[in-house]
Amino acid sequence: MRRTSVTALVLTLALLPLAACGGSADAVSDTATTSGDPKAGFSLVSLDGKEVGPKDYEGKVVIVDFWATWCIPCHAQAEVLKNVFAELGADEVQVLAVDVGETETQVRGFVERKPFPYPVLLDPESELADSLGVYSLPTLMVIDTQGEVAYFEAGILGENDLCRVLADAGTTRTC
Repeated sequence: MRRTSVTALVLTLALLPLAACGGSADAVSDTATTSGDPKAGFSLVSLDGKEVGPKDYEGKVVIVDFWATWCIPCHAQAEVLKNVFAELGADEVQVLAVDVGETETQVRGFVERKPFPYPVLLDPESELADSLGVYSLPTLMVIDTQGEVAYFEAGILGENDLCRVLADAGTTRTC
Protein backbone atom coordinates (compact mmCIF):
# COMPACT_ATOMS: atom_id res chain seq x y z
CA MET A 1 0.00 0.00 0.00
CA ARG A 2 1.37 3.44 -0.85
CA ARG A 3 2.15 5.88 1.96
CA THR A 4 -0.69 8.27 0.99
CA SER A 5 -3.18 5.38 1.02
CA VAL A 6 -2.06 4.35 4.50
CA THR A 7 -2.34 7.93 5.73
CA ALA A 8 -5.83 8.25 4.27
CA LEU A 9 -6.87 4.95 5.84
CA VAL A 10 -5.56 5.95 9.29
CA LEU A 11 -7.31 9.32 9.08
CA THR A 12 -10.57 7.67 8.01
CA LEU A 13 -10.42 5.19 10.88
CA ALA A 14 -9.64 7.96 13.37
CA LEU A 15 -12.70 9.94 12.28
CA LEU A 16 -15.13 7.00 12.17
CA PRO A 17 -16.30 7.36 15.80
CA LEU A 18 -17.26 10.98 15.14
CA ALA A 19 -19.08 10.03 11.95
CA ALA A 20 -20.95 7.32 13.84
CA CYS A 21 -22.40 10.00 16.07
CA GLY A 22 -23.26 12.28 13.17
CA GLY A 23 -20.28 14.51 13.78
CA SER A 24 -17.30 15.92 12.06
CA ALA A 25 -13.91 16.98 13.23
CA ASP A 26 -14.89 20.62 12.71
CA ALA A 27 -16.01 22.84 15.55
CA VAL A 28 -19.68 23.65 15.90
CA SER A 29 -18.51 27.05 17.02
CA ASP A 30 -15.77 28.49 19.13
CA THR A 31 -17.39 31.67 20.26
CA ALA A 32 -16.80 33.89 23.22
CA THR A 33 -20.10 35.62 23.71
CA THR A 34 -21.26 38.81 25.32
CA SER A 35 -22.90 38.88 28.72
CA GLY A 36 -26.53 37.86 28.61
CA ASP A 37 -26.10 35.38 25.74
CA PRO A 38 -29.14 33.09 25.81
CA LYS A 39 -26.94 30.04 25.11
CA ALA A 40 -26.09 29.90 28.82
CA GLY A 41 -29.61 30.72 30.00
CA PHE A 42 -31.37 27.38 29.52
CA SER A 43 -32.77 24.95 32.04
CA LEU A 44 -34.00 21.39 31.57
CA VAL A 45 -35.55 18.72 33.77
CA SER A 46 -32.99 16.40 35.36
CA LEU A 47 -33.43 12.70 36.08
CA ASP A 48 -34.11 13.85 39.66
CA GLY A 49 -37.14 15.79 38.40
CA LYS A 50 -35.64 19.24 39.09
CA GLU A 51 -35.30 22.15 36.63
CA VAL A 52 -31.55 22.68 36.31
CA GLY A 53 -29.38 24.93 34.18
CA PRO A 54 -26.10 26.86 34.17
CA LYS A 55 -27.66 29.83 35.96
CA ASP A 56 -28.10 27.59 39.03
CA TYR A 57 -24.30 27.57 39.34
CA GLU A 58 -23.63 31.29 39.05
CA GLY A 59 -19.98 32.19 39.63
CA LYS A 60 -18.77 28.65 38.81
CA VAL A 61 -17.35 27.27 35.63
CA VAL A 62 -20.02 25.03 34.09
CA ILE A 63 -19.40 22.27 31.55
CA VAL A 64 -22.42 21.25 29.49
CA ASP A 65 -21.91 17.88 27.82
CA PHE A 66 -24.35 17.09 25.00
CA TRP A 67 -24.42 13.31 24.63
CA ALA A 68 -26.58 10.22 23.96
CA THR A 69 -26.52 6.68 25.33
CA TRP A 70 -25.85 5.16 21.88
CA CYS A 71 -22.88 7.43 21.11
CA ILE A 72 -19.63 5.56 21.81
CA PRO A 73 -17.40 8.70 21.64
CA CYS A 74 -19.76 10.27 24.20
CA HIS A 75 -18.84 7.50 26.65
CA ALA A 76 -15.14 8.35 26.24
CA GLN A 77 -15.88 12.06 26.79
CA ALA A 78 -17.89 11.20 29.91
CA GLU A 79 -14.87 9.37 31.38
CA VAL A 80 -12.71 12.47 30.85
CA LEU A 81 -15.38 14.64 32.49
CA LYS A 82 -15.74 12.29 35.46
CA ASN A 83 -11.97 12.37 36.05
CA VAL A 84 -11.75 16.16 35.84
CA PHE A 85 -14.85 16.61 38.01
CA ALA A 86 -13.37 14.28 40.64
CA GLU A 87 -10.02 16.09 40.53
CA LEU A 88 -11.37 19.65 40.68
CA GLY A 89 -14.49 19.04 42.74
CA ALA A 90 -17.91 20.64 42.71
CA ASP A 91 -16.57 23.81 44.35
CA GLU A 92 -14.54 24.55 41.17
CA VAL A 93 -16.62 23.22 38.32
CA GLN A 94 -20.11 21.88 37.66
CA VAL A 95 -20.88 19.41 34.91
CA LEU A 96 -24.34 19.07 33.36
CA ALA A 97 -24.82 16.05 31.09
CA VAL A 98 -27.57 16.86 28.57
CA ASP A 99 -28.90 13.73 26.90
CA VAL A 100 -30.13 14.57 23.40
CA GLY A 101 -33.08 12.93 21.67
CA GLU A 102 -33.83 10.01 23.97
CA THR A 103 -36.62 9.14 26.36
CA GLU A 104 -36.30 9.36 30.11
CA THR A 105 -36.67 5.57 30.30
CA GLN A 106 -33.71 5.02 27.94
CA VAL A 107 -31.51 7.49 29.81
CA ARG A 108 -32.52 6.25 33.26
CA GLY A 109 -31.70 2.65 32.30
CA PHE A 110 -28.27 3.67 31.04
CA VAL A 111 -27.49 5.83 34.09
CA GLU A 112 -28.53 3.02 36.46
CA ARG A 113 -25.84 0.84 34.85
CA LYS A 114 -23.26 3.65 34.51
CA PRO A 115 -23.94 6.35 37.13
CA PHE A 116 -22.89 9.97 36.64
CA PRO A 117 -21.50 12.00 39.58
CA TYR A 118 -23.30 15.11 38.33
CA PRO A 119 -26.81 15.98 37.07
CA VAL A 120 -28.16 14.33 33.92
CA LEU A 121 -30.62 16.56 32.06
CA LEU A 122 -33.15 15.51 29.44
CA ASP A 123 -33.62 17.06 25.99
CA PRO A 124 -35.89 14.31 24.57
CA GLU A 125 -37.04 16.20 21.48
CA SER A 126 -33.59 17.78 20.87
CA GLU A 127 -35.16 21.23 21.19
CA LEU A 128 -32.29 22.77 23.16
CA ALA A 129 -29.61 21.03 21.10
CA ASP A 130 -31.24 22.14 17.84
CA SER A 131 -31.68 25.74 19.05
CA LEU A 132 -27.99 25.92 19.99
CA GLY A 133 -26.75 24.32 16.78
CA VAL A 134 -25.60 21.06 18.32
CA TYR A 135 -25.55 18.71 15.34
CA SER A 136 -23.00 16.13 16.42
CA LEU A 137 -22.20 14.33 19.63
CA PRO A 138 -20.42 14.73 21.89
CA THR A 139 -20.42 18.51 22.00
CA LEU A 140 -19.06 20.46 24.96
CA MET A 141 -20.03 23.94 26.05
CA VAL A 142 -18.00 25.61 28.81
CA ILE A 143 -19.51 28.60 30.55
CA ASP A 144 -17.07 30.83 32.42
CA THR A 145 -17.45 32.35 35.88
CA GLN A 146 -19.07 35.43 34.31
CA GLY A 147 -21.83 33.34 32.73
CA GLU A 148 -20.48 33.66 29.19
CA VAL A 149 -19.87 30.82 26.75
CA ALA A 150 -16.10 30.39 26.65
CA TYR A 151 -15.96 27.20 24.59
CA PHE A 152 -18.48 25.41 22.36
CA GLU A 153 -17.18 22.64 20.15
CA ALA A 154 -18.05 19.19 18.84
CA GLY A 155 -15.80 16.18 19.32
CA ILE A 156 -13.90 14.64 22.17
CA LEU A 157 -11.83 17.03 24.26
CA GLY A 158 -8.95 15.31 26.07
CA GLU A 159 -8.16 15.91 29.72
CA ASN A 160 -5.18 18.23 29.18
CA ASP A 161 -7.05 20.41 26.69
CA LEU A 162 -10.14 20.45 28.89
CA CYS A 163 -8.06 21.56 31.87
CA ARG A 164 -6.66 24.45 29.81
CA VAL A 165 -10.16 25.49 28.73
CA LEU A 166 -11.38 25.36 32.33
CA ALA A 167 -8.43 27.44 33.57
CA ASP A 168 -9.16 30.04 30.87
CA ALA A 169 -12.83 30.02 31.98
CA GLY A 170 -11.92 30.84 35.55
CA THR A 171 -11.21 27.77 37.68
CA THR A 172 -8.84 28.70 40.50
CA ARG A 173 -7.29 25.25 40.76
CA THR A 174 -5.77 23.42 37.84
CA CYS A 175 -6.12 19.77 37.00
